[in-house]
Amino acid sequence: MKSYDELKAEMKAIQQQMVEAKKNERANALKEVKRLCKEFGFTAGMLKGSLAEGRKK
Repeated sequence: MKSYDELKAEMKAIQQQMVEAKKNERANALKEVKRLCKEFGFTAGMLKGSLAEGRKK
């Protein structure tokens, strides 16, 4: 059986992998949205009501 410290270290490593995976998935989703917008000619103004609020200026 693994010790508490070993399990804690594994958990920390898995959490870091989760953060990286989420970051990669978000980046890939954004690339796909940009590609589709370009393909179909959508603009930010056309999508404004469909998108979540972004950063405030």
